[in-house]
Amino acid sequence: MKYFLILILVGIIIIGCSNESTDPNDGLYSISGKISNSFGPVSNAKVTVDNKVNWETTTTSTGEFSISNVSSGDHTLFVKKEGQDENFVEGNYPIFVNTNLTLNNLILPIPVRLYPPTNITQTEMTIIWNKTDAPDFREYKLYRKDTPGLDETTGELIFVSTSVEDTSFVDENLIPYETYYYRVYLMNEFCRLGGSNIANAPTLGGNLIPDGSFDDPTSFNNNWFISSGDGELIYDDSVKTDGNYSLFGLLPHHIRIKSKKSVQLAEGKNYVISGWGKANGYYRPTYEVVAVLIRGESFITQHLIFCVGPPGPIDSVDIDWTFASKYFTPTENVSVDIELEGGFDRVWFDELKLEVVE
Repeated sequence: MKYFLILILVGIIIIGCSNESTDPNDGLYSISGKISNSFGPVSNAKVTVDNKVNWETTTTSTGEFSISNVSSGDHTLFVKKEGQDENFVEGNYPIFVNTNLTLNNLILPIPVRLYPPTNITQTEMTIIWNKTDAPDFREYKLYRKDTPGLDETTGELIFVSTSVEDTSFVDENLIPYETYYYRVYLMNEFCRLGGSNIANAPTLGGNLIPDGSFDDPTSFNNNWFISSGDGELIYDDSVKTDGNYSLFGLLPHHIRIKSKKSVQLAEGKNYVISGWGKANGYYRPTYEVVAVLIRGESFITQHLIFCVGPPGPIDSVDIDWTFASKYFTPTENVSVDIELEGGFDRVWFDELKLEVVE
C-alpha cells in the first residue's frame, strides 16, 4: 500500500510537469533592426534599451544592430548618432517585448547644421541652418553664449520657431569686438531630436555710430531723427572737415538729434568718442553748446562738447571747427543712444566716431 501511494504521487507530478508550457528563451529575447535616414543607412549609431550598458550596441556600416538577453515587458529603445563636430540626432522608440523583435523601420532625421554667420556688423549677424526632414518636427530652438561650452542649460534661448521653413535668424543688439557662439536644437512634441554643431563669429569693430561721417545725403532718415525742438537739417557740401558732407542744422530753437539704432557697450571695455563741431549765430544761455551725448538707462551720460558760447550776453558768435575726444569705460553691459545737441542758430557736425580702444 505504501509503495502504491508513492507511485500515484510521482505520476501526478509527472503529469503536472508535462502540462506546463515551456519558454526556450527563459523570458529573454533579442532585438534587432536597421537605422537609416534620408541619405541611407546610419552607421556607428549608439543603440540601447532603457539606456542600460548591458543592453547597448552600435550600428554596422549597413545601419544594422542586434541586442540580446532583453527581458520581457515595456522598454524604450534609444538611438543616438553623434557627428564629428558635436552635432547629433537621436530618437526614442517605446517597444513591448514578449518575443524576438526585428525593427527595420527606424528613421532618424538628418542632422541640423549651422553655417558660418553672415551679414556681420558691429551689432548684428545672421544665423542660418539647414531645414530638417523630421516628420514629427515641432520647433527649432536657437541658443547663444559668449563661450564655446554651449547647450540648452548653459546657453541663452534667443529664438524659437515652429515653422520647419524658418531656418534663419538675425541676432541684433550685439556688442562690437565680441565673439558669439550659437547652437540649434531640434524638438518634437515629447523630447529632443537633435542638436547642431556650434558656430561662432566675432562682431566687427570700427565706428559704432551709424553714418557718423554724414557723407551719404540719403542716409539721414535711416539713422537719425529729431527727438526734440525744430529746425532744418541738411547735409552741407560746402563746410566739412573730411569727406563730401557735414551735417548742418539751421536751428531757430534748441534741437536734439537722436540715433535710431542703439549701440551696445560692454562692461570693462575702453571706448573713445570723438568728432568735430562748429557753431555760428546767436546762442542761448541755457543751450550754449554743440555736443554729443551718450545716454543709457542707469548709465552715467558721457558728454563730448565741441563749442561753448561766451560767458556774457552777445548777439552772435562764430566758432570754427573744433575737435574733441573723450575716453570712458562702462561698468556694465548697457544699451545706449547717441544724441546731438545744438544751442546756436547754426551748427555743424562731422566725423563723429565711437570706437573700442584695443
